[in-house]
Amino acid sequence: MKKGKREQEGIMHVYFRANGRYTVFYDDEDNIELLRRMDKFAKKYESTVFEFALMGNHAHFLVYTTCVSVLMRDTLKSYSRWYNKKYKNSNKVFKTPFSSACKRSDEWVFDTSMYILRNATVARICSKAEHHRWCSMSFHFRDEKRHLPIGYNQYLRLSEAIEIDTSFIDSKFKNFKEFADYVNNIPILRSSVIPDNAKWESNTPGTIAAEASRLLNGRPLNSLKRDEIADLIVNLYRNTGAKMLQIASVLHVDYKFVKHCIAREKNA
Repeated sequence: MKKGKREQEGIMHVYFRANGRYTVFYDDEDNIELLRRMDKFAKKYESTVFEFALMGNHAHFLVYTTCVSVLMRDTLKSYSRWYNKKYKNSNKVFKTPFSSACKRSDEWVFDTSMYILRNATVARICSKAEHHRWCSMSFHFRDEKRHLPIGYNQYLRLSEAIEIDTSFIDSKFKNFKEFADYVNNIPILRSSVIPDNAKWESNTPGTIAAEASRLLNGRPLNSLKRDEIADLIVNLYRNTGAKMLQIASVLHVDYKFVKHCIAREKNA
């Protein structure tokens, strides 16, 4: 059955994931650059960003816009060009099309905001939402906090990269503590964008990408020969205790190849 035409105007929960479910955001620069480009095109198209969460192999945004297709097309194309130039790739970075759902009531907007902010804790990246470095938690009650769990320098980097309007959510709470307690203790919410049976949430620890970067020591991943990639896989498995599927995702290699490398090492 043919899908209906995408709604263009309203408060939208926008979600997009990496092509092949691979990890996309390897380092701070990768995350910051996506936020900068979203901010750039949001301002160009007179749109407003309310929340975001970057999750390694996918991202969520809550945004008001009158032209969601153009906004996301320009943002993702611009980022993909930058990304492929940085990593000397020519592959498609994100799976298309992106997903979006229009939120038609304050209750839906509120629940979706909570869903986005809870992403990192549901994925077990951190124990509290405010500890996730790549979400909009720190923008809430920003004038109140003297100490930020993510660190003030990290907050400055985020706030310089993207402008977030938190006024609606902040109006529902007395202070940051009440807000954070609510976010961290509400039941897991379902999204109107992601199907119930989807397995797109990434449990890949950030330490895997960091350890890969350390082992590569400045060498581009695509410059490695097959046996060098095999050695990298084995070392990542030893050093991080990561699952084979997680390593495949971070390195953008076939899962069967990762499984073969580790099995060969175990039988050596």
